[in-house]
This record gives sequence, C-alpha cells and structure tokens, in this order.
Amino acid sequence: MEFTDKAVKCGTDKKGDLLVTLELGGNGREIEIKSKVEKKFGEAIRQDVLIILDAFSVNNVKIQIDDLGALDFAIKARVETAVKRALAKEGK
Repeated sequence: MEFTDKAVKCGTDKKGDLLVTLELGGNGREIEIKSKVEKKFGEAIRQDVLIILDAFSVNNVKIQIDDLGALDFAIKARVETAVKRALAKEGK
C-alpha cells in the first residue's frame, strides 16, 4: 500500500503491539492487515478498525495494520490515535 507524506503513524513494532499507518482520502475504506494470526483474528481486527472509523465518520481512508499480537483494546486505541492525528493534520 502506497502512502503520501500526509500519512500518520501510531504504535510500535514491538511484540504485543501494532503499528498503524493511516492516510485520509481516497475512495472508500482501504484496510490492509498484516498479522501472523490473520487467518484466525483478521476479521476481528478489521471489525475493531471499522468501529473506530464509524465513530469518527471516516469513510475515505487508507489504513495499514502491522499486528504483532495486540489485544483488541490496543488496536482500537492505536487506530483512534491515528485518526485523531490525521484529522488534526488536515485541520479538522
């Protein structure tokens, strides 16, 4: 997934955490998940991301999740922080 200089990052690449890269814009919600446990938990991770995007009414976004075993509350917190940073960067 290609990002421009408008992309924001949140999180770390440490075990038990995740790295979120998010950029506002585009057409629709483009979500890419990279995880060792994607087959088992990929849909749950996607739902956590969608919950936060819905809460902030973000419809046009590119988001990449590099999961290293993060729990659901961490996923939601990292995505929320990335959304807030991106909105602040856009002046919204």
